[in-house]
Amino acid sequence: MKKLALLLFIAAGMVACKGKKDVAETPVVVEEVVENAIVVDETDESEPVQVIYYERTVCFGTCPSFTFTIDSDGSATYEGRNFVDLIGKYSGESSPADIASVMKIAKDVGYDTLQTSYDNPLVMDLPSTITIIGDKKVLNRYNGPALEVLYNHLDKLIADIKWTKIKE
Repeated sequence: MKKLALLLFIAAGMVACKGKKDVAETPVVVEEVVENAIVVDETDESEPVQVIYYERTVCFGTCPSFTFTIDSDGSATYEGRNFVDLIGKYSGESSPADIASVMKIAKDVGYDTLQTSYDNPLVMDLPSTITIIGDKKVLNRYNGPALEVLYNHLDKLIADIKWTKIKE
């Protein structure tokens, strides 16, 4: 029995040593794969990312409810839910100048210095305005900053875009 245990111990040690040898050779292969992946990433066009998100939520009354997004490539989406002219899902195009104008207004109002949330869950029947500009998200529902200049500009962008209904 001791001989069997010793034999198993030696076999396990040999396998472990062989495994260590393989591991020592592996980083060269991994580095080559990673280098190739980087080269592919540099030559491949990256996917567009969402740079602007603007949402108004429902209330118990006639509050407009919709979601509006613009991606880095200028593609825009709109989904109207309640008390808006466009109900349903739509796609459209925005210009780089439109994106830049939103970024400038956000900078002017100090958007990046705002808190993430302005809310009071004890207060009922207030709609929220949720914006994400770049990587910064702000929920503005109760006692939040006056961001009307930003919201009005986003509303104007929605009105100016030529929308195409998305078939569901």
